[in-house]
Amino acid sequence: MFDKGCKANNMRVKVIINSRSGAGRGREQTEIIRTLGGRYGDLDIFMTHRPRHATELAATAADEGYDMVAAAGGDGTVHEVVNGLMSGDRAALPLGIIPIGSGNDLAFGLGFKEKADDAVQRLFTGTPQPLDLARVTDDRGKSEVFANNFGIGFDAVVVMRTETITRLHGFPMYLTAVLQTILFYHNAPYFEISFDDQPLNQRSLFLYCGLGTRGGGGFLLTPDARWDDGLIDSMLVNAIGRLTMLKMLSSAMKGTHVTSPHVSMRKNREIVVKSSSPMPIQLDGEMFAYPRDNVRQVIITSLPAALQVMV
Repeated sequence: MFDKGCKANNMRVKVIINSRSGAGRGREQTEIIRTLGGRYGDLDIFMTHRPRHATELAATAADEGYDMVAAAGGDGTVHEVVNGLMSGDRAALPLGIIPIGSGNDLAFGLGFKEKADDAVQRLFTGTPQPLDLARVTDDRGKSEVFANNFGIGFDAVVVMRTETITRLHGFPMYLTAVLQTILFYHNAPYFEISFDDQPLNQRSLFLYCGLGTRGGGGFLLTPDARWDDGLIDSMLVNAIGRLTMLKMLSSAMKGTHVTSPHVSMRKNREIVVKSSSPMPIQLDGEMFAYPRDNVRQVIITSLPAALQVMV
């Protein structure tokens, strides 16, 4: 189940590796991470075997006596590990990140490079930095936190399409999914939204929320977002046509879309969304709700400084 590293100090780190991350790079990186970990301290490696397995592994780490849990993978792996670490609205242990996935948007926002030696060293010699999270609760009672981004509508359908793309990875995969979604999806449901008790009712292509600046492996949709302000940055996109969407792609990659008359940007502590139709919803690039789940209301709440991350 796991492999022990060498003990060089009293700090115990549980590393959870997604073997499927980055087109299989997770499995390739296992030996490298084990060897590097042996130089610094007590590092145990656990491989995931199924969806949500990383959440289960992270949830037991505190009781097992670990001082930190490291997520080795992409944004999906980080998402699962963070949810496993949560005890109420706070994480029970600090988080380390070894970015070896396809998107690595959260790692990008923190300034991390995709080098295993730097990442492993950071686990033992880095400094803990508080990070805001946000909690999403739907009308079924399901609740999860996200560490980087959240989307309802078009954005979530893009994530659904990435699940069917097997030959591309990273930004090319996300861009292909975006283009496919522009071609085949054009729903604009009627939203009733409350931004910190300020109501807004309109038809919208999608609502995107960001704690970090980047999503989708290369889109700067919330370029002014910060992980230390206790606020959720959001972008609400009007019911625009396909040609306008195509024209806005390049600006979304650069973060200059914020001045477009087709979008509205906000910063809030709580957002409540009600929809006229079932909402597809993604958290950190992972599906939280498919249309078949018939979710029609969600509450998104900021959790300031809920997580410590080694930087």
